[in-house]
Amino acid sequence: MLIDSTLREGAQAYGVYFGRDNRRRLVEMLTRSGVEEIECGWLGQEVSGEPLADFLLWARAHLPSPRSGGPALALWCPCREADVREAAALFRQGLIHRLSIGAPSSAAHRQKRLGLSQAEMLARVRTVVGTAKAEGLSYISVGLEDISRAEPEEALQLAQAAVAAGACRVRLSDTVGLLTPLSTALLVERFVSELSVPVAFHGHNDLGMATANAVTALQSGAAFVDVSVLGLGERAGIAALEEVAAWATLRCEAGARYDLGVLRELCQLASLAARVPVARNKAVTGEDVFSAESGIHVHGLMRDPALFEPFAPEAVGATRRVGVGAKSGQAALGATLQRLRQLCPGPDTACGSDAGLMDRVRSLAWRLGRPLTDSEILGVL
Repeated sequence: MLIDSTLREGAQAYGVYFGRDNRRRLVEMLTRSGVEEIECGWLGQEVSGEPLADFLLWARAHLPSPRSGGPALALWCPCREADVREAAALFRQGLIHRLSIGAPSSAAHRQKRLGLSQAEMLARVRTVVGTAKAEGLSYISVGLEDISRAEPEEALQLAQAAVAAGACRVRLSDTVGLLTPLSTALLVERFVSELSVPVAFHGHNDLGMATANAVTALQSGAAFVDVSVLGLGERAGIAALEEVAAWATLRCEAGARYDLGVLRELCQLASLAARVPVARNKAVTGEDVFSAESGIHVHGLMRDPALFEPFAPEAVGATRRVGVGAKSGQAALGATLQRLRQLCPGPDTACGSDAGLMDRVRSLAWRLGRPLTDSEILGVL
């Protein structure tokens, strides 16, 4: 279901350089997470001076094979015969399991990048996929780039030509993130109904809809979607692994069972390696997504956490945090005082029932501009 592209799409992001050690740690953790496929990079790529083939040799030696429950390893290349021949050599060595070939589907990309007509693009797809098949590659995926700006009939012609030449999968790539969930559904449903092979989806986040579009693609019949840790990728990135994996697992979609406990550690590693900070309100793995301060929310959490949480924090390796500050009510303050009495019993914590305590707490929180620490709460008793 999930094709992780952190090491390909994520590594293409501006200013992101995954060194050899971080690359290996990332792929180990991605394997632990349970993703079905890892796009390991692109042909010609080097990692801190390490040739891609050396990395793939390490991966073959250290990761479980797909037959043993490990991920399929894939590479990406442009639609060129020389590239697929080079990839086929890696396949014959047992270093990769799948090859993804990128083919422009919009007239703008086809003409301005390659100088080709639609007929010439169709011929190239047939030739390149046919060459990959003849070279022994058993799993060929063809990605239709810039699908959101392509003429639907022309894009479908390319997909059908790829399948006829031997492609095992067609990937629809929203290269500049223009699709919405509704248009994604219509697009995916059309290709699923017309093609005899699985359809995949690669959605960029330029308008903030990558995860929503990826989820919609799966609900509309796509067999695979591309993701990356923290959504890393060109410009605004693509659908975030942690978000799609959490949705699929917690909503029990298609029997998905990803190891969500590894997500926070995986995101922290990617954040450090890519030098991209994780926003504190980042969905699923942000520091504050299980934090509450306002009175109505804290009161509800104390009655039943499910009232204000879509899933338990423990499901993704997080913990709940309740703050006491200017927005808090008596429920949060009372619970905190009870906890403090257990931690440090004595006269200071026992006298927290005077009428002015709530006012003193709120006043100090306003002055500091944040919830109070335990020591600050003890200080206003």
